[in-house]
Amino acid sequence: MIRQATPTDFPELSDIFHDANLIAHPFIDPDFIVTKKFRPQDEKLPLSKSYVYEVNGDIHGFVSVSQDQINGLFVRVDRQRQGVGSQLLSYLKDRHEQLALRCFVDNYQAQRFYHSQGFEITEEKRFEALEYDEFIMRWSRLATH
Repeated sequence: MIRQATPTDFPELSDIFHDANLIAHPFIDPDFIVTKKFRPQDEKLPLSKSYVYEVNGDIHGFVSVSQDQINGLFVRVDRQRQGVGSQLLSYLKDRHEQLALRCFVDNYQAQRFYHSQGFEITEEKRFEALEYDEFIMRWSRLATH
């Protein structure tokens, strides 16, 4: 089931964010990720709409969006490659005409996943906080019809 996240979910979502980031971004200093563990809970999630994928009260993953910008999609490490991310994206696609997101150039797994979901790279920018390049990827309902 997919439902809108509530503030009581935020601590668990921060744990998922932290663990998934450590796996997805081995090129980023783990200390940086650890210091940012509570940033979603305290700063990001309250400003976004977040949706959780939940099974029998157990949260498997979540996606956060502001208007048409996906701020993050994170799946529990032990639930990855089971369709959770695809279902969360399908949920958003049913509710949006277009979506955009940022993906690190070095995160090949995420790029493959987003390409498989119909996203295309439209731009490359520098993420100054970490001095890494990232792609801007976009999906449009018009492009899929």
